[in-house]
Amino acid sequence: MRRLRLGSIAAALALAASVLVPAAAQANPASAPAVPLASLSSGKTDAAGNPLDHWATRGAAPLAASPLTTPAGSAAPDDPTMADCPPGLHCVIVPAAYRLNSADPSDYGNYDKANRPADGNKITGVVIHDTEGTLQSALAEFQNPLAYVSAHYVIDSDGTIYIVVSPHNIGWQAGNWYLNVHTVGIEHVGHAISGATDYTSAMYNSSATLVRWLSSNYGFSLDRQHVIGHDNVPGPTQISVAGMHWDPAAFWNWDRYMALMGAPIRPTAGPEAKLVTITPNWATNQPVVTSCDSTTHVCTTLPRQSANFVYLRQAPSETAPLLTDLAIHSDGSPGTTHIDDWSATADYGQTFAIADRQGPWLAIWYGGQKGWFRQFNLPGGFTVMGSSGQFITPRAGLTSIPVYGRAYPAASAYPADGSIPVQSVVPLNYTIAAGQSYSTTGAVGSDYGYYWTIDSRLPNDHTTVFGPASDRYYPIQFNHRLAYVKASDVQMIGAR
Repeated sequence: MRRLRLGSIAAALALAASVLVPAAAQANPASAPAVPLASLSSGKTDAAGNPLDHWATRGAAPLAASPLTTPAGSAAPDDPTMADCPPGLHCVIVPAAYRLNSADPSDYGNYDKANRPADGNKITGVVIHDTEGTLQSALAEFQNPLAYVSAHYVIDSDGTIYIVVSPHNIGWQAGNWYLNVHTVGIEHVGHAISGATDYTSAMYNSSATLVRWLSSNYGFSLDRQHVIGHDNVPGPTQISVAGMHWDPAAFWNWDRYMALMGAPIRPTAGPEAKLVTITPNWATNQPVVTSCDSTTHVCTTLPRQSANFVYLRQAPSETAPLLTDLAIHSDGSPGTTHIDDWSATADYGQTFAIADRQGPWLAIWYGGQKGWFRQFNLPGGFTVMGSSGQFITPRAGLTSIPVYGRAYPAASAYPADGSIPVQSVVPLNYTIAAGQSYSTTGAVGSDYGYYWTIDSRLPNDHTTVFGPASDRYYPIQFNHRLAYVKASDVQMIGAR
């Protein structure tokens, strides 16, 4: 699901409700406040963590104009080619705009040139989006340099793949700069609210083949910590959490998609496992999902249809309230069944640590809380599979540890001359208490990609700051979204 990065703060605030939030999200003002600028697609921020738009590149004033090494309006020499298309698939090249929008060399769209992974920026996964519009509208937006947004690929309902940005470059697609630097964004033509009909067999087939090919080329795992939805991307800073995207949402068939990649979810441990993977039966799992009109605020129940998640409750009872998330429900009210409310939903393929068991009910650690659900739903059978793997818990002696939305290095890793602004390492408003556990697939290094101008005119522009080996993070399945914890704060346990 795409967002425009607008050319002025005033314009952005004026249009936030009507342009930046998809129709279904507008319909639920209680759970979908206006999108803060920090969640816009480039995801770049200044040293204080504030959303970065071109005029704020260096203080309050734009960079001074001077002759460019890359003339405005020129085509990128590394536009996408058919080498970016998996063999045997029908691909069409429609390059995103890469042009200046003013005399300010930091004011450009719609992506950043890089040389991934040769430049050290590993590609660690993909982000699955839907367009919330037509193929034509998506491609037109990516070709408009004033949109400040792009994905790498767009897949139409007939399975045609449109190559927009080469995976070697950094697309402005996830709303989290750390994830942008390390992922490939794939748009699917459709709408979250009508995914059951918009997401076609041809689309699933082409997309799965593409992701499998990308995995083979770039070496990332085909699991749900590396193949994620836009709704699984963490907010990079607390201000952005509530406005993060929620596509492809409830009706994307993760079960089918992972199987098409050749990576179906299978049990890897027995019934007494310490970890479980969410696997409701697609055909029979048809929970209540609602949508609300943005004008009348009248909510309606969508037709019963297959969905990819289970609801999590505050106690082991069908009548217990759903879990809440204060970033979405600031008054502490329970989560809702609205399609854009991710505060109490665990997706197919996500792996969590068991927190408790009571009869047919299981509790998992989810966002700092126990989230309860039935481990089987009749007539559909079990909703989870036992899993082996690794999980983290706070290091002995710590009562709680912070949670982060990105894996940025400590200040000591940046050049001493100040040529690259030190990015703040500020936790989100979540903590993990002693005794809680969260699934992980292993530690990652800390880094920050510095991409400030179209022609790399600043010292150290278009380079990446890498933290030392001691400055590492664990990506964890925290709630509906991923999150990061510092390796120095945790101990890792191998589940059996």
